[in-house]
Parts: sequence; structure tokens; C-alpha cells
Amino acid sequence: MATTAQQPTTTPKPTRATIDNVKDTVESIVVAFVLAFVFRAFIVEAFVIPTGSMAVTLYGDQATNTCSTCGYEYARGIADHEVRDARNNRNLSVQLRCPNCDTLVDHIPPARMQRPDSGDRILVQKWAWALSQNSGSAGPQRWDVAVFKDPRDGTTNFIKRLVGLPGEVLEIIDGDIYAVPLSVLAEKEPGLVEALDQLRREVYQDGERRPDPSAAALFRQRYEELNQRLLPHLRIQRKTPRSQTALWFNVYNDDFHPAAAPGGHPPSPVGWWPVDQAAKTAWTTADKEILFDSRDANSYAIEFAGKDIDDFVAYNHSSSPGRSAAGEYYVGDLRLRFVWLPDAGEGSLTLQMNRDQDSFIAEIRRDGTVIVEKHTVKGATGRPVVIGTGGLDRPIANGQAVEVEFTNVDYRVTLSLDGQPLVMSRDEQYAPDLVRALAHRGKSEVLPSRVTIAARDLRCRLRHLVLERDVYYRSTEQIEEAIRDPRVGTVRLNPYYRWPGWGTAGTPIMLRQAREVQGKHYPDEYFMLGDNSPASKDSRQWWEIGPHLKHMGEEYQLGTVPGDQLLGKAFFVYWPAGYRPSWAANIGIIPNVGRMRWIR
Repeated sequence: MATTAQQPTTTPKPTRATIDNVKDTVESIVVAFVLAFVFRAFIVEAFVIPTGSMAVTLYGDQATNTCSTCGYEYARGIADHEVRDARNNRNLSVQLRCPNCDTLVDHIPPARMQRPDSGDRILVQKWAWALSQNSGSAGPQRWDVAVFKDPRDGTTNFIKRLVGLPGEVLEIIDGDIYAVPLSVLAEKEPGLVEALDQLRREVYQDGERRPDPSAAALFRQRYEELNQRLLPHLRIQRKTPRSQTALWFNVYNDDFHPAAAPGGHPPSPVGWWPVDQAAKTAWTTADKEILFDSRDANSYAIEFAGKDIDDFVAYNHSSSPGRSAAGEYYVGDLRLRFVWLPDAGEGSLTLQMNRDQDSFIAEIRRDGTVIVEKHTVKGATGRPVVIGTGGLDRPIANGQAVEVEFTNVDYRVTLSLDGQPLVMSRDEQYAPDLVRALAHRGKSEVLPSRVTIAARDLRCRLRHLVLERDVYYRSTEQIEEAIRDPRVGTVRLNPYYRWPGWGTAGTPIMLRQAREVQGKHYPDEYFMLGDNSPASKDSRQWWEIGPHLKHMGEEYQLGTVPGDQLLGKAFFVYWPAGYRPSWAANIGIIPNVGRMRWIR
């Protein structure tokens, strides 16, 4: 049988086109990685919020609860030690305090304590601030939410609100931010800038050798002496409308009207109540829609009652003794807003609120005109001050819904109807008394805030009634006595324990601009605060100096963030805590789209 010899099999050589395709693919992958790294390094980067120091603007690890009494949804922060305790069957549940109706009937169950929701995931814009360092364009601005390197170690990313800028002296007084440019101070108070800088150097040097307890009192006295010269020049730093939107904290929202809670608990007493027996005949406040019906020429009022209007933050609440995080300061910066629907009558609606001794009364009439007056609550002398008058270009018709907003924030009172500001106070009409404000050390020194709504000769309805308060920045002292340093396994003592915090009331801080000292360049200085002021370790309390800052010597100022440590501006929450469906073992794997938001 004849056989046919087979030719050996050979692998065809790759064509030039195939080589080019592979090369292009590899290049594309390399370029994609390079662009991704460039994008991350210079344009936008993602971060995770580690703590609750920026609540309620941004959340760290937390458990979200819907109040069983009023239905209001809120978050309570979960610390690492609480997770460990829950997993070890200690403190199996934590009591919650509702920030709306103030009830204490709900708890975080053990499963949620063991596996809390992770912190908000955010996007941070880097390129604008990076370009501003060389181009002179707009860089970091006051009230930006900034990401930067922790002054303690230079590796951890921190996020706070930027409140102090280079080239000014800053002081926190009665919850507000005050500042004056160094150029103004040098012109009007010769020698004060130099005296503040000299005192800064002495404080730093004393801190290096742990001063005796009397040193704190001595330096406080010297600061207060300089502060008397500083006070006449300080000006309140009002928040931008964009940032103010994020800095309103809920006091009470009547859309979440308290009802009887499960287990037989009575409804919360928090809400709007008639001020006297006569007012009970005119007002009905038992439901979400509040009714007034009286053709009497006399005025009858309801008032907000049932809890203090203070700086309590529900995110911090703890049932442990000594850790309740209760409000320590009355807050008088308030916003009252609702929808007013007059049905009959020719009378008027009157709103009243106070900040300490200053009380403001706004009257809204059916013809569309408004008037706002300033009164003194205690020890009144003289006549009321008319803040202003204004009005709509039309009468308010029966059944016509009018959006009403009455605010007193950062020493500015505004009355708006349908989103249109009709009356706004001027600085000469309403300004802070800084000498009195500096004396505020707690609730005993100021009058509590009281909010009332009165009406006469009307039949009307109020809907979506909301009362909010502004952020209150505390003047907190140094409360951390020591910290364990994991790098060397030793305990480091805080040389400033029980000192007043940097930039706090009576202890101003001078923020310097970029400068050359003995041929070395030193960057701008910034001051940062957390929106969750009662539970934020920020510029007020930083006392450790990381190795990345040691080279600056005494040119690094405790409590500040050098400009070269800024990473960028936070602008969007792209992944808040997710939904927890039962089919996913209650793991939050589905993004909560409704809580995705711009950061303001």
C-alpha cells in the first residue's frame, strides 16, 4: 500500500497587522492606567468618611433609625469600641434619642451594632486648588468642605469645614466665627499683630516642655488682655447661602407629628401648644395641619415647647453615664418656615423669636404688607426698632398658599414670602455685643430661645411647619490628657491639657499667609472645624505634630493646616449607606439614590 508523506505542521508567523493590534491594545491599557492615576492624583479622587465629625452634613459609620413615635428618620454614629462591645455581647443595644420629638423609646438592635452602615463615600475635586497655587485663581474659600492630611501623622485623610483663611485673626464667640484681616489690624492697632505672634511663639515653646498648671491661666490672662484690643475690630463671618443650607439642624418638623409609640408609650410632649386657655379656643394643633379660627381682634398665640432649643446632636447621643452629648448651649440662630393658607378674615399673622435678649417680631397682613421689629426681652429701655417694612405686589387671596420663612442667623434677620426676601436687617440695626457674648459659658448665662406664632381676625391653616437651628461652634478646651503613640508604643502626654482650645473665645488665633523666613518658604495657614461641633476633634484641639511637620519648627502653628497639606474640595456623595434587603443578608449593597447629594 502506498503511503503519502505528510508535511510538518508549522505555525504561521503573525502578520504585521496582528502585531500592531496587540501593540495598540497594550498601549491603550497602559494609557488607561496612566490616565486613571493622573485623574485620581490631580483631578478627582474618591474618599470614605471615617468618623461623624461632619454630621449631619456627612456621616461616618452609623445606624439609621426611623423614630417609632414621630416617623422621623435620623442617624446615630457607631464607634469602633461599640462594635467590639456588641460582638462580645456587651452593650447589646444602644438607646436612641430622636432629634425631632426627643423621645427615648428606640434602640439600635445588636445586629446593627455589630454591622453598622459604612461612612459616606465622597468625591473630592483636586485640580482647582492645585491650579490656584500657581495661577492666582480662586483657591480654598471660607465654608468649603476640605480634605487634607491629618497634622498628627501626615498620612490619614481628614475632612472638615474650612472656616479660617490666611492673613486674618480668628475667634469663635458664642457659636459664631469672627475674623479681622491682619492688614486692618496692623493699621488700626499698631503692635497688636506682633504681640499676638510673640505670644504664639511662647505658647509653642512652653508646650514642648510641658508647662505647669499655672501656665495655662497665665497665658489665658495674656490672651484676654490682647483680646480687649482685638474685639472692636472683629466682624462676624456670615455663611454663604450654599453652605448655610447644609448647616441647618432640625429642631422640630410638624410633618412628623408625634403619636403614641409602640408598647403603650405616650406621644412626645414636643410640639406647638397654645400659650394660654384663651388660645386653646382659637388654635387646633393636634394634627399635621394646624388650624386657627377666630374673628376676634385680639391676638392668640401658640409656642414651640417640649424641649430646649440647644446644640444637641442626635448623632452623638449615648445612654452611658457622662456621655449623653446633651446640648450645653442655647442656640438663637433659627429658621421658621411653613405654608400659610388664609381662608377668611382681614387680620394678620405674627411670628416672634429671640436670640438671648434680642427679640424679633414679624407681622404679615392680608394686604401683603409686612413689618419686622426688634425688641429687648429683658431690661427694656426705649422703643422698639423697626427693622423694615415691605410687601408683595398683591393682596393675599383666600385659599392662596404663601411660603413663609423667618430667619435670624449670623446677626441678620430676614422675612421672606414665596422665596422673596421682603425685609432684611442691617448691621447698624442688629449687631453682636461681643463683651456680653464672650461671657456666655453655658445655658445659665443666656435666655432660652422662644418661638411663637400668633394670629387675629383670621381663619387659616399652617402646613409643613418646620423649626431649625444653625450650627453652633463650641469654644472647647483641650480635653485629651494623653494618647498612646502606636509608632513607638508609648503614651504621649498632652502639654496643653485643660488649656483653652485654639481660636476659641478669649483665645484668638492668627493665621499667617505664605512667607519666607531665613531663606525658607512656609505655606499659608488654614483653620478647620467639624459641623458636628460637640464631637469633632479639629483645629480647636490639635496638639500633636506629625513627623511631616517637624521640619517647620516653631513656624508650624498648632491648630492650623498648612496649605501644602490640602488635598481638595469635597463636592458629591456618590455612595451613601445602602439599602439592606433581606435577600442580601441585610447587607447594604444597593445604593440609596435618594441620599446621594451635593456637598454644600
